[in-house]
Amino acid sequence: MNRLHELFRLKPTRVIILSFMFMIALGTLLLMLPISTTNGAGLRWIDALFVSTSASCVTGLTVVDVHNDLTIFGTLVMLMLIQVGGLGIMTLATLVVHELGYRFRLKESLTIQESLNQGGRAGVVELIRRMIKYTLAIEGFFAVVLAIHFAPEFGLNAVGYGIFHSVSAFCNAGFDLFGNYDSLCKRNDDYFLMACIGLLIILGGIGFTVMSDVITRRRWRKFSLHTKIVIVMNAALIIVGTLLIFGVEYYNPDTVGNLSVPAQLANACFTSVSCRTAGFNSFDLAAAEQITQLVMIILMFIGASPLSTGGGIKSTTFFIILLSMWSVFRGRQEIVVFGRRISHELRNQAFAIFTMGTIWVVTAGIILSALDGEVHNLETVIFETVSGFGTVGMGIGITSEWDVCGKLVLALTMLVGRVGIMTFMLSLITQKESRIKYPPEDIMIG
Repeated sequence: MNRLHELFRLKPTRVIILSFMFMIALGTLLLMLPISTTNGAGLRWIDALFVSTSASCVTGLTVVDVHNDLTIFGTLVMLMLIQVGGLGIMTLATLVVHELGYRFRLKESLTIQESLNQGGRAGVVELIRRMIKYTLAIEGFFAVVLAIHFAPEFGLNAVGYGIFHSVSAFCNAGFDLFGNYDSLCKRNDDYFLMACIGLLIILGGIGFTVMSDVITRRRWRKFSLHTKIVIVMNAALIIVGTLLIFGVEYYNPDTVGNLSVPAQLANACFTSVSCRTAGFNSFDLAAAEQITQLVMIILMFIGASPLSTGGGIKSTTFFIILLSMWSVFRGRQEIVVFGRRISHELRNQAFAIFTMGTIWVVTAGIILSALDGEVHNLETVIFETVSGFGTVGMGIGITSEWDVCGKLVLALTMLVGRVGIMTFMLSLITQKESRIKYPPEDIMIG
């Protein structure tokens, strides 16, 4: 336990980063083993690192075909990385050492709070227990449902298919076992499958605190402000995304144009849900209109909700930014929503996250475009970059074409998107409170 004390003496944000780096390194080593691949040679170090990062950060971008290139052992390694990455290695480690009788000190408790995005110490371990309980219950239920659904097609292998896709969807990872990088493109008329996957994505993306709030309080007026905002934002983003994708792709025969109107709406809704965090796609994204790709980039950048299995700047951050702008236009100093006031500190944090996220995506996109040598257009490169940052995993068919440097840039972008841009930046910067107060002076803006 002394080593545990030494570890927690590090800055909390650095402990979170290191925990993910440890998991990525372990996954890389396992995927490099000959037993992990069907060719008996193991993955190259850069491909193993990229896939391990993508699985640990529940992204879904991949340079290997999970079904055709990985053995059962390799697939189990992927499943382990997705599950632990979705919950967070800090979460699981905390529960294990607590159940062994260890009692956390103040510094250690602060580190755990940081990893869970919690402001108070009370009930952190209990929250972790609920997170794991909800995860096992939801994944277990849908694993059985999907196994029954897959049984006529895959026989006894349906059990494995059910478990893998249940975990992958709930953790918003987007990996599939259907082979040939097709995702759900050849199953876009399987409405039951899309409904199950979509519901798993939504449940995994709203966050464990929201699930706990809905289960325990049950009534809208009793929900916390956070829960209300998450529910409203998720509903609004899904509906707006569905209508925009449906409206743009309605006449596109290369995507959903040849389907019936109900099928088009189903695929548009599934894409709107999936492109926020998960990465499953039901039609060829490379054939989609540029407007559709732009809508998807925006949705991917916003991402999921706090304390969920998804990435992005988070839906609550985007909500606060929208309200802040509306308040400025109306000449109001305070943001009030659902009878509650949003603090100025939260407003500043939201704008900082949005700004840092934008800078990271633009910078990474420029670097990748330079490394690409302009072989692909800028829109495609930005799509790939935002997909990594939002831990979405939707690609337009260029992921496997990146060289070593390109894969490293994308891998780092996926890690930043999973742990959060704020956590990543705070792990690099030492905060010091200045006692010197300087006189204010106005400047012209706008």
